[in-house]
Amino acid sequence: MGENRQKGTRGAFWAGGDQVTISLKIVRTGRSLAGILALILLTILPAGCGYTMKSIYPAGIHTVAVPIWKNHTFRRGLEFRLTEAIDKNIESRTPYRLAPMNQADTELTGTIETVTEGVLSNSFQTNLPQETQITLVVNFTWRNLRTGAVLSRRVNFAASSTEIPQIGQQLPDAEQMAVERMAKAVVNQMQKSW
Repeated sequence: MGENRQKGTRGAFWAGGDQVTISLKIVRTGRSLAGILALILLTILPAGCGYTMKSIYPAGIHTVAVPIWKNHTFRRGLEFRLTEAIDKNIESRTPYRLAPMNQADTELTGTIETVTEGVLSNSFQTNLPQETQITLVVNFTWRNLRTGAVLSRRVNFAASSTEIPQIGQQLPDAEQMAVERMAKAVVNQMQKSW
């Protein structure tokens, strides 16, 4: 029962992109080699990889007011569709709730500045557009209503949608894809900076 055994152990793991090899001479007195290696790994790995359990969103913010965005283009109704898409993204992808202006912690306002449509390629058979690209350019500000501090501001912020229309698909389908892409990009800007 009082036996001590010496055993040589060699192991390798990855830490921060570099392979680390560990050679240990362990005197086994009833402790598990796997337990010791697990303790070493749990101590070394999280520190070297940059993982954190903190939220990616600013603390202390619970609600956002999103008034209908302004539209400086001639595309009617685009501001309503973009505001609705931003609302849905905030509700589904962030910890924030939507609230009226008088009850909100923050306000997200914006303006659609331009919408451009470009033909990337034409069909060889019909010479009709085969692949189109729609780009939305917006300016927006996310502001803390309690302190007045600007949390995020972007000018000439662009998002594009490339569309290869299927039979029966129209330009509004590609435009809606660009609206949804822009809404996702705007909500991504509500995260804390790294």
